[in-house]
Amino acid sequence: MVRHRTLAATPQRPRWLTRGAIRLTILCVFIVLVDMLSPRMSRHEAGMVVAVGASAVIGAIVLVVTVTRRGALGRAAAVLGLLRHVGLPLIGLAFFLLWALVYIATWWYRPEGAFSGLSARPRFADFFYYAVSTGLISPPGDIIASSRGARSATLVEMVTGLALLGAYLSSFSDLLAPRSPDDAPGPPA
Repeated sequence: MVRHRTLAATPQRPRWLTRGAIRLTILCVFIVLVDMLSPRMSRHEAGMVVAVGASAVIGAIVLVVTVTRRGALGRAAAVLGLLRHVGLPLIGLAFFLLWALVYIATWWYRPEGAFSGLSARPRFADFFYYAVSTGLISPPGDIIASSRGARSATLVEMVTGLALLGAYLSSFSDLLAPRSPDDAPGPPA
């Protein structure tokens, strides 16, 4: 009588594929998807995008305040729990979308002088491209903030983008951190 022994195999991801790398990949996918939005906006449509975006931001703030109304200690724990569940990729995406809305609002307020390098009917993706470039690297050379308001917003985004970049870099530091059991490499094949 031959007995067959089954081994319980748990899927292991490669050691080089860290949670930080996965988060970065997810954020990159989000950036590509949003940047593929190509409808052009008139000044009126830009105002509508800003109004809808501002409503969404206010709704998110109300949601966070509602969720965290448990008291001072419970509030901090609830916010951290919410951020843990939402994840860094969505926080990064929200950061870039918020700044894209700021730039759209700047252009909507004064389209003739806010940015040079934009067409008369720019795309949402143009502002998102500017926001991502400014937040992580530097403002792009093909779209230039021309007005004082657009330049000031660009500077503030660069400073806040540095904080976002710090948070992302700390999430990638799991390359150097002690491994948790689910990150341990599998047995040699």
